[in-house]
Amino acid sequence: MMNTFRNAALWVASVLVTSTVNAAQSHTADILYKHNYVAFQSGQSADNPVTVAARFTKPDGIETPLPAVIIVHGSGGVDERGELYSQVLNRQGFATLEIDMWAARGLEGGLSRPKHVKDTLPDVYAAIDYLKSRQDINAGELGLIGFSWGGVVAMLMAGEQESGSLKALVANYPVCWAYNKVPGYPFTGIAADRHLMILSGEEDKYDGPDDCKTLVSQLPPSNQSLVKLVTLPGATHAFELPRAESTFFDPYAFRGKGGNVPIRYNPEATKHALKLASQFFVTQLSD
Repeated sequence: MMNTFRNAALWVASVLVTSTVNAAQSHTADILYKHNYVAFQSGQSADNPVTVAARFTKPDGIETPLPAVIIVHGSGGVDERGELYSQVLNRQGFATLEIDMWAARGLEGGLSRPKHVKDTLPDVYAAIDYLKSRQDINAGELGLIGFSWGGVVAMLMAGEQESGSLKALVANYPVCWAYNKVPGYPFTGIAADRHLMILSGEEDKYDGPDDCKTLVSQLPPSNQSLVKLVTLPGATHAFELPRAESTFFDPYAFRGKGGNVPIRYNPEATKHALKLASQFFVTQLSD
């Protein structure tokens, strides 16, 4: 029965992804969902409280508690990527919680960001606690997807023992070269009962061609089976952004040498990434 349900869900996911991508891009999708804006305090000291705002969205008409996916933005802040993935996941019966880490700190995005990704991990723990407090959420079926900065969040949370509530994590272009080299960015193992998928771009100029593959190969053999790595051909960093081609400077680009990173919208890679991510969550978060 379980295998039948998962196979059916995966087939539905495959069909829905393509239609949802097209609808989301044209803004004509007839999606039945409810959303509201919420806020919760992040795990900071009492002298320096951080109140994180977030958009909570769930499909309408489902009475049973839902699995949920936390969406974590990149250095630029909340943008089209979060809504795009949220719509696909909502259509498949997931609730989503897209957090805004920059507004809570008075930051503008880009290079106006915290000094270290670990500074924002308390926001994710607070998001987990918020979801677990809701009666309409299945607290045992939680996932996370992040882009760039958020992808690094996913990589770090994959090894955090305290984040046991997260069963599945997707890291989109998470700067693979930096782990175990830059202080504070370890990636030496996957915590128990957790699975990770890394979606990298073949033309992402943060990394060398094989950096993500090499990183996964350095994990203990028992952990390598918990990681799925997919490299998307023709994809740059942030390839899902439907904007004119552009570049931006980041000191962590080009394996830490710094430089201008190209961003080019790739609709085929976007469809593929949405399909892969949605199928991954259906498989890992289906009771």
